[in-house]
This record gives sequence, structure tokens and C-alpha cells, in this order.
Amino acid sequence: MTRPIRAIAVGLLAALGLAPLGPASCAENPGTTEIELWTLSLRPHFDDYIEGVIDGFESDHPGVEVVWVDVPFSAVERKFIAAAAAGRAPDVINLSDLMFARFAGAGAFMDLRGALPGDPSARYHAGALSIGDLDSGLFALPWYLTTQARIVNTAKLGELGLTPETVAETWPGLREQAAEAFERTGSMLFTQPLGQDSQLPVMMLADGVVPFKTTGGRVRADLTSAMVRGWVGSWVDLYRSGAMPRQAATNGFEHLIEVYQDRRVAVLNTGANFLGRVRGASRAAYDTTEVSAPIVGSLGRAHIAVMPVCISASTEEPDLAAALAWELTSPENQLAFCRLAPILPSTPASLEDPFFDGPTPAETAEGNEKIGHARAIVAEALGPAVAFTPRLECWPVLRRSFNEHIKRALLGDTDLGTVLGDIERDWNGILDAEEQKRALAGEPPVSMDAIPTPPPVPLPGGTTR
Repeated sequence: MTRPIRAIAVGLLAALGLAPLGPASCAENPGTTEIELWTLSLRPHFDDYIEGVIDGFESDHPGVEVVWVDVPFSAVERKFIAAAAAGRAPDVINLSDLMFARFAGAGAFMDLRGALPGDPSARYHAGALSIGDLDSGLFALPWYLTTQARIVNTAKLGELGLTPETVAETWPGLREQAAEAFERTGSMLFTQPLGQDSQLPVMMLADGVVPFKTTGGRVRADLTSAMVRGWVGSWVDLYRSGAMPRQAATNGFEHLIEVYQDRRVAVLNTGANFLGRVRGASRAAYDTTEVSAPIVGSLGRAHIAVMPVCISASTEEPDLAAALAWELTSPENQLAFCRLAPILPSTPASLEDPFFDGPTPAETAEGNEKIGHARAIVAEALGPAVAFTPRLECWPVLRRSFNEHIKRALLGDTDLGTVLGDIERDWNGILDAEEQKRALAGEPPVSMDAIPTPPPVPLPGGTTR
């Protein structure tokens, strides 16, 4: 690891109150080249799958040994910082998209342009590949993905005078339906994390509302504009009216299963893997559940969450590390992974398999046709989907600031205009720090090209909004 990057890692480590890792404990194996792969929370359920990928890679690369380390999701940032500070960062590492942004900003990853055995733009979903495409290079390959589906309790919908066919396709439409249904019946139509793990920044971009602007050639926050204030205000007003559960402001995604199985809400927009959790928690709720195309913003595009795979900037085997990342994310290996877990591949070639057309015979025999239908629905929605995650190294910090402040407006403690002004000041300070860091590193300034602003596409009904 270069001296400046290692210094950053040591500084982060000290801030966490941790000691650097000691020397590597594994004995050297003469004549063997070792590369280390870190994954996130895959043991023990996917041991056979990952070990099979590794066996295939080692067979194609005689004399190479892949050391696989699976790290708990909650510990990976701390462990990666410690490993980097000790000069022992893994050669290949899987992170979440938000974790990736943080470490990419510290220069932790190798630019993959020219290092891969093929053309990534011809292999991966464009909306997923874009997450690793920063101004200064391509620093990640997309591995598996998740996108949303509209999950509805038909019995609860009936009480609100709605059917799966009449539920709105877009966030603005659903917001209006929720307000009308609550006024008429006193019941809640849906929920979404608004405070903790707030989805408002992503939903805002999916609606074509951009909380950034360019001033004097610099990207600045624009949360106090009339458009942003009106958009956020509509969601704050809906929450304050009582049309969404209190947990929408105080809890994150974990509140979804609770309020859905208790029939406090009729609609969720979440990953298709949620169906399995519903079935395990409440068979009655599962039996009255139907799945359809995701609720989208006014641009007509679903949001995708991406699990990137990166190469450490300090790797001593860049070619082998790049080849392993390429193999791990191949269409064949991704299809095999999707057969084992409720995820989607980042390789369009994988989606051509009949597995994504509907329920398998085994699912039908077990009475789990809904899971197969949900898989086909989210696979189809993946086509025009976009990762509405700005390609900014400071995006996780911006999100944390938004979460901390927006709760004050949702819970009624502070005027919305004041809250948005506080967020805007925070964001501009964070962006200033980002600009200074880039200038010191000789990198180009933050660009509006990093903000996802795709053109609208037709909705399933054939209209464009």
C-alpha cells in the first residue's frame, strides 16, 4: 500500500481504537503463489459454491492458491482498515456499494481499466457497472444485485378499496393513494424507511429530483431549492399525518417485516427475498400475498443495490487478482449463485437462462410458486434499472448526515426548511473536504456526471412520467 493510503488506514484504525494486525500467521508455501479473497457473510451456507469457484480458478492457474476469508458484514470495515494499516489488505474484496464508496475515496482500490481479461462494458449490466466507474477509473466489478418488487397483502388491500391492479406504479401515485386511503379509512397503505436507513435520497433521484447543482464550476448541495423542498415536504407531510407507521422514521428496514405480517400496511416495495421471510414469519400473510413489478420513481426505473468486487491497490499480483474477480463474476458462476440464493446477476447473459422465466418444478411441487414468479418479475425489472447511488466517494457521509437531520423534521421537532438548510450546510462542507482531498491527490474535481440522471422510460402500462 502506498504511504499516503496506509497513513489514512492507520488514522482510521486509531479513530476506532484498534491496534494494527500483526504479521501474517500462515506459513509460506514455496513454489505457490497465494492471493487472498474476502467475501461478506457467505459462510456456512455457500461454502460449497465458493470453494467450487476457487477450485475451478486454481485448476486453470496451476501454482496459485486462493485463500478465502469470509468476514461478517458488521465487521468488514473494521477488519479491512486493520489489514490495510498492517500492509496486509486482501487482493480481492467484496463490499457493499456504500462501503466501496468510502474506501475508493481513500485510494484503496486498483484501477481495473486495462487489467481485465475482457471488456466489462460488454459483460455487465450498464447500470450495475456504473457504481465502480468513478472519474479517475474503474475500481469495481459488479457481482450480485438486488432490486425491488411490489409485495401486497390482497386481503388488507381489499379493506382499503384497492386491488393489486389498482395500486399505483410510481412513488408519487402511491403517496397520493396512501393519503386518500388514510383519510377515508384510518388505515395505512404502505411503509418505507424515511429516517433510519432513509430511502428518500434514492427515491428523490428516481423521481428525477436532483439535490445537487453546479455553482462556479463546482458541485454544491441544493436541498433548499423549491423543487427539493416541495418533494421532501410531501413525504414529511404524509408521515406527520399518521398515514405511515412511526417506525418509518425511527427504524430502518427491520420494521418492514413486523408491520407487514401484522397487517398494519398492505404494500411494501422491497427485495423479492422478503417473500421467504414473510413465509417463515406468518404463513397467513404469505398466503394472501401477491407480487408484481416494483414501484418506481417518475423516471420509470427501479433502483438496484450492487455488491461490488474490488482489487486492493496494494496487491502484489494484480493480474491474478483481476482474473479471480473476473472469474467470480462470470455469467456461469453468477447463474449458479442465483440458483442458491434470492439474488440477481449483474451479467445479462445469465438472465437468458429459463431459471428466470418463472417457478422451477421443485418450487411448484413445494407450493412456492410465488417465489419463482417474483424472481421472474424482478429479473424483467432489472432491464432499465439503475443504481441511483451517486458515484461520489463521500456519498455514505452525505447519507448519514441526511439520516441524522431528517428525523427532526419527520418527528415534528424542527421546521422542514431549517432541517434542509442544516443538511445543505453539512453537505457543502463534506463536498468541500472531498474537493480538497481530490486536489491534493491530483484528481479531477467532483463532477455532476457522478449523479445518476438517466432519461425516463415507459412504465409497464405504456406511459412515461
